[in-house]
Order: sequence, then structure tokens, then C-alpha cells
Amino acid sequence: MASLADHGAQNPDNPYCIHCTDIKGKLLPFEKVYEDLVNQNMQTRWMNKEQAEKNALEEMSKWPAWRDKAGQMLQH
Repeated sequence: MASLADHGAQNPDNPYCIHCTDIKGKLLPFEKVYEDLVNQNMQTRWMNKEQAEKNALEEMSKWPAWRDKAGQMLQH
């Protein structure tokens, strides 16, 4: 993460970003982050739901918090 503001709760010791955490820096449920990313992809990238879901899993499989779960879902 490029700056302090990118860390959950703006805590440099928090390994998760502001998009994956709540205001206190606690990791959000996978389903919430996934749903939000799918919706964002559909609204801003003009993807259909299937494309948005695949893209969300591909992106999330690169993120430490979701790497394992998203990676497994991509394989199915």
C-alpha cells in the first residue's frame, strides 16, 4: 500500500487495505468485499455479471486476505 491512508484504520501495522476492512480496521467478510467489487465492475467497467464475477475473483486472488478463497473459487 502506497500510503498510511491505504491501510485499514490508517494503521501502518494493519496488513489489509481500507477496501477490505471496516472503519476500525477489522477485515470485512469475503462475501461483502466480493459483492461490492462485482457491483463496481458492472457499474464502472460495463461488465456483465459473469465477467464482473470472474474479474472480481481474479483481482481478489492477488490480495493477501482473499488469495486462498478466491483462488479456489476460480478453479471451480
